[in-house]
Amino acid sequence: MNPIFRCLFLLTLWWPGSACLAQVMVPFVSDADRFMVFAEKRFLEIDDLPPSRYWSLNGAVLYQGADGGLAYFELEGRRTRVVERGRANEVRVSGDRAAWMVHDTLKVLRSGAGVVVATGVERFAVSDSLVAFIDGAGTALNVLWRGQRIPMADIHEKSDDVLWAQGANTVTYHDRSRSTILAFQHGEVHMLMDSADIGVSYCGRDIIAYWDDIRDEFIVGWKEGRKRLSGLRPINAKAGDGVLAFVDGTLKLKYWDGTEVVTLTDSMPSDYWVEDRVVLYLEAGRLKMMAPGGPIDVDEVVPEQWHVQGDGLVYLNANRELWGIFSGERMRFGKEAAIDGFEVFGDAVLYRSPKGPVTVIKDGRSFVF
Repeated sequence: MNPIFRCLFLLTLWWPGSACLAQVMVPFVSDADRFMVFAEKRFLEIDDLPPSRYWSLNGAVLYQGADGGLAYFELEGRRTRVVERGRANEVRVSGDRAAWMVHDTLKVLRSGAGVVVATGVERFAVSDSLVAFIDGAGTALNVLWRGQRIPMADIHEKSDDVLWAQGANTVTYHDRSRSTILAFQHGEVHMLMDSADIGVSYCGRDIIAYWDDIRDEFIVGWKEGRKRLSGLRPINAKAGDGVLAFVDGTLKLKYWDGTEVVTLTDSMPSDYWVEDRVVLYLEAGRLKMMAPGGPIDVDEVVPEQWHVQGDGLVYLNANRELWGIFSGERMRFGKEAAIDGFEVFGDAVLYRSPKGPVTVIKDGRSFVF
């Protein structure tokens, strides 16, 4: 296959639904301290002052100025609007979901505007599909999902002691006063366990793994059903988009992706990560990645920087060249070495060339500013 067409084919596999990501913009600050974006194969200036923070959304960019206010640039219509004039605190963004605090008021981004969710909020967390928060009275855990405020559980302890786990579209809450675990999934709250003294659970996208201390079973539940993963309580676990990695009582790292449990290491790994559909782990000084054909070494040395997007990985190798691994295949981005760092926005990769220009790689092409 022609290398260019192969590159485009692999990129399509790496970013499923790439058509949906076509309008994800690439923001950056130019050498002249102008706030820029790359979109629709061209560079646009959206502010003459650099922001303190920024986040790329689908078809828009949310950014925070030096004064703490929030602004929203929308690609359609090429317009910028003020979202929050006062100082926004604890700004948290996941996917296209954004929320922040103004004093004790919780606001969310909706249709390019800030909308009040609740006042007197003590704690909140954001994931791709929902926002979970403790209300002003500190007596209820609530979930904001598809514009609905859904009470999940009454709280009987101090809000600082509330234990909840949150994935992309799932939440679990351990009610220690009743020894139960409640779960929120697909707009509904249900009893996950009616007797749980320990209350160990891990949330991802469409999956919840938990320890059943009555039956001594580590169980994962997902759209197709439930499965017993182990008879030993896990040391820890991490869930992603339909995948789970866990260190069980034998100190081995194991992997599950909806089929069979696979053992990745024979001893305790130095560390491991689960993001989106990718599992990475350190073993014997090597960074390894679970690929369709089995584990592979990412590189000869542990990369200084890597980024997971979907089921792919972008990283800097020992020569600081930009490489990617997706569908088990390796691909180099650009032809330069000595790259200081990079960012990934949807299906585009941005890095500053050692020669100076900002380079954006998208759809197998390089665009230089």
